Amino acid sequence: MNPLLVPIIGSIAEKVVDRLISAPAVPVARVDAPAVREEVAAVVKPVIEHLTNNEPWYASRVTWGAIATILSGLSALIMAAANGEPSIEIYATALTGIGGGFYTLYGRWKARKPLGA
Repeated sequence: MNPLLVPIIGSIAEKVVDRLISAPAVPVARVDAPAVREEVAAVVKPVIEHLTNNEPWYASRVTWGAIATILSGLSALIMAAANGEPSIEIYATALTGIGGGFYTLYGRWKARKPLGA
């Protein structure tokens, strides 16, 4: 997670807990504040990570799909070269898959927010 988000999440959790404690209709004691703060932070963290595209690269399904696409394109290219098949269609298909995989990785890593957010 982006280290800049940690204080933001903590601040949000603290404000929520303070609001809960000061509300007379909510039975939350001040001694429960740290536990409630941790719970709020645990709920808010994945939402903020998703909205800001800050999940780690290895947690991204898009990244793994792009890596699989690149590897399959490379394997097709290597197999075509090893078998001595001079077919331009096979090479073009493999290179298109490799290029598409790299373009997907670029788009995923440059994105600042999810589509529709």
